[in-house]
Amino acid sequence: MARGTAPFNPEALRDIRRRRRVDGRLLSSAELARRLGTSKSRVLAYEKGTSVPEPGRIEQLAKVFGIQPRHLCTPSSDAENGIRHLRAAAGLTAAETADFLGVSRTTYRDLELFAQLPARHDGTVPHRLAAAFSVNVRTVHRALTSHPEAVRRRAELTRLLDALFARAHEEFQVAAVHVDEPDLKTVAALLRRPVGMTCRLVNHEIGRLRGDLKERALARATAAYAQSRTDMDRASVRAELLSERIERAAIAAASALPRFLSEAMPSRQWRLTVRLLNGEAVPEQRALHLAEPEVWRALMHRGLVERYRTGGDSGGDLFALSAHGVSRALNEARLYACLYPRVPTPSRQARQRPYLTRGAHRWAAAPSPVHGRSGAAAIS
Repeated sequence: MARGTAPFNPEALRDIRRRRRVDGRLLSSAELARRLGTSKSRVLAYEKGTSVPEPGRIEQLAKVFGIQPRHLCTPSSDAENGIRHLRAAAGLTAAETADFLGVSRTTYRDLELFAQLPARHDGTVPHRLAAAFSVNVRTVHRALTSHPEAVRRRAELTRLLDALFARAHEEFQVAAVHVDEPDLKTVAALLRRPVGMTCRLVNHEIGRLRGDLKERALARATAAYAQSRTDMDRASVRAELLSERIERAAIAAASALPRFLSEAMPSRQWRLTVRLLNGEAVPEQRALHLAEPEVWRALMHRGLVERYRTGGDSGGDLFALSAHGVSRALNEARLYACLYPRVPTPSRQARQRPYLTRGAHRWAAAPSPVHGRSGAAAIS
């Protein structure tokens, strides 16, 4: 195999370095570089995919982490057929899968050929694919993200975002992109979203990067003026971790944004989610006054909403966010504000309620079975 042409997987190296301990601790990029006898910038280039290590270097990396070299390489199976292989293993034809998903055969063909989910869907397509193939959702996402077309789009997104993110490092300037910038329009085309929406998403990511830069500067100042060696070491480690996150900001965003958009709720689902988060729970008698049955069904299918018995004499059920739904709503609220700026956001009281971390299970001891009554029947 020629130098620099090994089927290397940069994401695998990043994940292994951050999760696998060596001599009882995780390695920084600088420490890994020292063990390899190379520079930190070279290790970061390996992790970004801008430099491909030769086979000997891959073997050396594997020895550092005590793993087989194959764990650092792209699987030998045909990545562009990942979804098709899952479908074949489930014994389904493309037509049967399209019917199961409720999409056209052309749309499903594009999903297999280009790893592209429908531009407009209710956010449940990855979950329905997992159900059709009898696998978990992570397996579906892995098949989609490893597809050569997805890898190409991600690399192009990384390049464009890296250029757009550069303004976050400029002092005494407003770090924001504008809808008329050519690079932003290309990002919007890759994400298949309107330019205005994409602009808000990119500015959100730039804001996060700016926050990391500010926090790193504070950590460095804390280390410089620390009153003890322990405080200095703690601040220095924090600054180093932030530096790594800053260096890979474009890579992280190029992976995170398509993943978020692939499962993003339509506005009606998000509006209902916020109402449940702010209001805690809805009796079944009021459920259909807040949203259509298909909206409730989609949220329940994704495990974001659950139905509970109240345990009282009224016999009515309550619909409330699950623990997973609460977590998703709180963690992704700022991203949804970029998608749907006119939809109300979670209230400050909702964000500060300590019991929300335990989810809606405070409402009942057990989920309700499916009933044949009015609103519950329509939703189920």
